[in-house]
Amino acid sequence: MHYKIGRRSLLLGFCALVTTYSIRRYINFTVDEEKTIREHILYRKEESWSQIKYNLTGNPVNHIAFIKVPKAASTTVQNIFLRYGDETNLIFALPRGRFGGGDKLTSQFFFPPPKNRRYDISCAHVIYNRADFSRALPTDTKYIGIVREPFSHFRSMIRFVHPKSVLDMPGENPVLEYLSRFDKYRNKTSISDIFCNKMARYFGFTDDLILKMDQPQIRKYLLKLDEEMDIILLFEYLDESIVLMRRILNWDLRHVLYGKLRVNKVEDNRLKFGTDVEKLHKSYSQLDYQLYDFFAQKLKEKIKDQPPDFYDELAYFRKTRMKYDNFCLFSISNDDNNASITFEGSAWNRPFVITWEHCKKLYIHCVTFLDMLIEKQPVGSPE
Repeated sequence: MHYKIGRRSLLLGFCALVTTYSIRRYINFTVDEEKTIREHILYRKEESWSQIKYNLTGNPVNHIAFIKVPKAASTTVQNIFLRYGDETNLIFALPRGRFGGGDKLTSQFFFPPPKNRRYDISCAHVIYNRADFSRALPTDTKYIGIVREPFSHFRSMIRFVHPKSVLDMPGENPVLEYLSRFDKYRNKTSISDIFCNKMARYFGFTDDLILKMDQPQIRKYLLKLDEEMDIILLFEYLDESIVLMRRILNWDLRHVLYGKLRVNKVEDNRLKFGTDVEKLHKSYSQLDYQLYDFFAQKLKEKIKDQPPDFYDELAYFRKTRMKYDNFCLFSISNDDNNASITFEGSAWNRPFVITWEHCKKLYIHCVTFLDMLIEKQPVGSPE
């Protein structure tokens, strides 16, 4: 009797695995479908993770260019690079200004690297220009970006910045009023608005492309970006994106664990984002939507093409990240600077210990972290 039940359970488990793999492999993901898939990915027992032999070989990637798009989880991802580079004594492109970036990756906006050195990592705010980046970074640099669903990105930007140009609009819906008057405020020879096509601008789309909306040229530039970027992360699939990134960088998994930073908490009741606002935003931010749709599809295709162990790693990553996050929040809130926690090894990481010092850097403000690195890193002479 027990033997029959065992066989039946085994058969059902195998069928579930096959079904999950088929769904994951052949459907075109949507947010709702992804939620369904996530409910099925934990198909390796938790206790078996530590039994898989550590299999990272080769050298980790130490040269990275990250296109830091504001309000797209980019500060969270930047913190990953800051912690890794700080621990491994890499050379950062450190911004001169207090706003944490510049228009170009040049000595006008960034402290120059030490003599006879190039930057190892660029992860501050800067507009992507391949020629500037190529001069400043080594030839084997991995290029990484991040995008977010454009209307969600717009909402987050407005709520975070609380712009006077929007809040000073009359009426009960200043966002709608602002977008309704957008043509009156937009300079026809340049793009002065900071909330429309924000992502496209960070990825190097020119004012000319934004104004003329020349579709063949836009497509040409998207294909150029696709060729030049090693991966563009997706805000809505952040964990999946980071696991893919870890594989590209050949890093130990502990280096890509993160804590969520700079999350909007204060709401303004006057800031409303209904259907009419969304339609207007889409009409003025067409490049952001094209950019997002293009690279969202690319990332989903990468996910579909991953071997089954990707989903094992994803489940392990989520569990480990939550454990790390909970430990740090508890130790910081209790001011316990003697606290530590040990994590077992797995196929994706060696055993490691997290202390109070690690936790402080997990949640440190990005400007404070950059200031700390400016004090620490030797600076060369301007070109």
